Amino acid sequence: MKRIISIIFLGISLSTCTKYGNGFLSPYVQYAVNNFTVVRGRTTASYSLITDGSSIPMHVKWLHIYDSSGNIADTLFTRKYPVTVWSAAYDPLTDVTYGSIIAKQTVVKMPPLDVNESNGTITANSGTLYLPLGTYSMDLAISNDAGTETLKKIVTIVIADGKPLETAPENGAFSNSLAVVGNAAAAKTVFNGLNNPFDFITVTRLADTPNRIILKVTDRNGIPFNPRTGELTKRPNTGLNPVPPFLQNLQDYAPDTYQASDTAISIKFPLVPFPITSLGNGYNMYYNILSQYLHIDSTATWSSNASGAYYSGPGDSHYQGTYMDDRYNYYIRIPMRVQVPGSYEIDIRILNTIHR
Repeated sequence: MKRIISIIFLGISLSTCTKYGNGFLSPYVQYAVNNFTVVRGRTTASYSLITDGSSIPMHVKWLHIYDSSGNIADTLFTRKYPVTVWSAAYDPLTDVTYGSIIAKQTVVKMPPLDVNESNGTITANSGTLYLPLGTYSMDLAISNDAGTETLKKIVTIVIADGKPLETAPENGAFSNSLAVVGNAAAAKTVFNGLNNPFDFITVTRLADTPNRIILKVTDRNGIPFNPRTGELTKRPNTGLNPVPPFLQNLQDYAPDTYQASDTAISIKFPLVPFPITSLGNGYNMYYNILSQYLHIDSTATWSSNASGAYYSGPGDSHYQGTYMDDRYNYYIRIPMRVQVPGSYEIDIRILNTIHR
C-alpha cells in the first residue's frame, strides 16, 4: 500500500513541474478595454496588454493601422510632428516661472502615437492635433521566446475632438455676484450655474503657437473693462483678514508673464494642461469690476436657465431696473483650463452690465 501511494505522489510531483521548453505565448493577449479614444492635441495613454500568462519579457510592435473603410493608414501615424517634451526633471515646487519651465523643455519631431514595446500601452501626444478625425484599428505583433503572434485589429482607436480650452461644465460653472462696496463678505449671487444667462462666452483658438491666453471682459455692448487702469481687478477674498487676501486669477498662475492692456489681460503659459495644479478653488479665475465703471441691471430673480436663453437687456422679461450706481462691485468667476498648446482668446460679455 505504501508503494502505491509513493508512485501516485511521484506522478503528481512530476505533473506539477511540467515546463514549456521555450516559454509560453498566448494567442489571447488583449487589452482590458479594446476602445481607446484620443482627443486631438491631448496627451493620454491606453491600458496595457493583458498577457494571459505569456512568458516575459515580451516585445510588442504595431504592424498596421486601418481606417474605418479597412484601408491601411500607416503614413498618417508614422508622420512626425513637433511635440514639446521634457529635457530635465520638472519640480512644481521650484519651477514656478515661465523661464525656469521652458528651460527644461525642448521640441522634437515624433509620431503622434507610440506603442510601448514591453507592455503595449499606446501613448498619444500633442501631435494628434494634426490627425484626421475618425475610427481606426491596429494590428500588433507580440513576440517572446516562444514565438510570435499577430493580433489583427486588436484595438479600436477613435480620434475625436474635444475642447482645447475647457471652461464650463468641464471645470466648473460661471458665476455672477454683486458685493456691497467696502464689504466683500456681503456678496449676493445673481446666478451660479452651468447655463449662465448673463455671460456670453466666446473661446477662439488663434494659433498653434505661442502658448498664450488673452482674457477680455466687456459689457453687453462689447465695451471692454480696462485691466490696466483697474476697472477689471482682483476679487477680494472674504473674511476680516483672509489669507490670501485675493482669490486666484491668471496673474497668480503666471506672475512673470502677466500683462494688462486697455482692453485685455494676457499671459504666456509654459505647459499643458495649464494650470497643471490648482492653487485652490479648482480651476476658477476670480475677477472684480469696480462699481464706478458700470451700471448693473437688476435681474436677481432669474433662478433657472435650463433653456440656455441669454439675457437681452431692458427688453428681457426678467428686467427689473438698475441697481444703484457706485454701490455694488461686480464679481465674476471664470472656470478655465488649457488642454492643448496654442494661443487662445476668451471673450466674456456680461449681458446685465453697461460700461460707464
